[in-house]
Amino acid sequence: MRFFSYFTPSAPWAFVYMVQQFEYNPTKFLKWAVNFSDLRKAQNRGKLHITPRIKLMLVVAYLAYFASIIMIVSQALWHNAFFAIGGIIFVPFFCISVVYVVTVVLQKTIINPVQNREMLAAIQKLASSKALRIAVLGSYGKTTMKELLVTVISEARKIIATPGNKNILISQVRWVNNSTLGNEDVYVFEYGEAKPGDIAKLAHFSKPEIAIITGIAPAHMDAYPDLDSIVKDFASISSVVDASETYFNNQKLLKDNIKGSAYDIDGLGKWKVSNVSVSITGTDFTLSNGNDRLELRTGLLGMHQIGPITAVVVIAKKLGLSNQQIITGVSKTTPFEHRMHPRQLGGAWIIDDTYNGNVEGMRAGLELLKALSAKRKIYVTPGLVDQGTESENIHKQLGDLIAQAKPDKVVLMQNSVTSHIQAGLSAGNYDGEVTIENNPLEYYTNLEHFLAAGDLVMLQNDWPDSYR
Repeated sequence: MRFFSYFTPSAPWAFVYMVQQFEYNPTKFLKWAVNFSDLRKAQNRGKLHITPRIKLMLVVAYLAYFASIIMIVSQALWHNAFFAIGGIIFVPFFCISVVYVVTVVLQKTIINPVQNREMLAAIQKLASSKALRIAVLGSYGKTTMKELLVTVISEARKIIATPGNKNILISQVRWVNNSTLGNEDVYVFEYGEAKPGDIAKLAHFSKPEIAIITGIAPAHMDAYPDLDSIVKDFASISSVVDASETYFNNQKLLKDNIKGSAYDIDGLGKWKVSNVSVSITGTDFTLSNGNDRLELRTGLLGMHQIGPITAVVVIAKKLGLSNQQIITGVSKTTPFEHRMHPRQLGGAWIIDDTYNGNVEGMRAGLELLKALSAKRKIYVTPGLVDQGTESENIHKQLGDLIAQAKPDKVVLMQNSVTSHIQAGLSAGNYDGEVTIENNPLEYYTNLEHFLAAGDLVMLQNDWPDSYR
């Protein structure tokens, strides 16, 4: 049936959908296409966002698909029927080729020139602003850090941040051009990295004065050959931001390559953490620097949140916020949707961490699961995407981490990494229940049917349609 899925009227739609899933990267699209994936499963969880570019590509894709069919049929009717049998096999491949070529041509002839003009306009607009600029970058935790900065600093300063997942260059360019920026005290830019050089380009555009590197973990390993290359990308921020204004998660690889101040669960510099208490409703701790003492309460879950909050407190202090303003701001921080977000379902607690996408975030979630009390603990994950050649090792490591957390039940979503997680579970001597789900969407939609009162469920990561 996989073969026949390429010969249905929905095939051109699936091809264009996947181009959009791969962010209009023609090379990634072609690599997916030559793997001859089942088009019936191509669009499972996402939807095609209709834009002018997509409308044009849909028209071209369907014209290529059906025009080639009509041509082959007409040739068969007038000349040789055998020609139709052989020629029809090449219809979807012709359509794929046309979609690929159109993607490349549109990018070079229309998209790039327009984006260059947008870039110049945004740079001129930023140049007229006197706002302090903060860059947030890292393999994980960027959105949480961004929201922490906004929530705390807004107690005393006008602050605005790039919205949602607008963390690539063109999305930030358009945000600047389309926003009524002007009287803010602070801008926060979230940087996303997908390939070497991305951080340098973002830094050149926004020219930050403060930088926070939230952590490093394997991600986008299809573009980065190893972790060292990711660190090198992060380190390029040093060409714009002084070391005295650079803060980073206290990980050895970052510490060895980044000049600045490291933060972790123990504090940052002279600021020390004590009296930590974690529950399903939040985290309490004391942060002190000599006689300067803050009793802090956040709605965020887990000890891994303490380091980022400490960095935000130190920056807020530099910006002149009072202790009471900082305490009030931290108290207003709450879990963000799909990022360690607790909610109740019947008599069970769900911790939704489905926007997680790296092994360090998985580690933090599993440590939280282990620390909390419940009648039954359930861990649910499909695994991680974009792990490159390290995928097998990372998923075996993930399986071992799950085994160490000792949930009563593990639910895995069937895909290309499932067997590696199972191998890690086995190596970690996990003796609980393991279930493999073949239909993730159905499982998540009917989650309440699999739970009982007193359960605690950790949902980590998602698996987009562009991955097998």
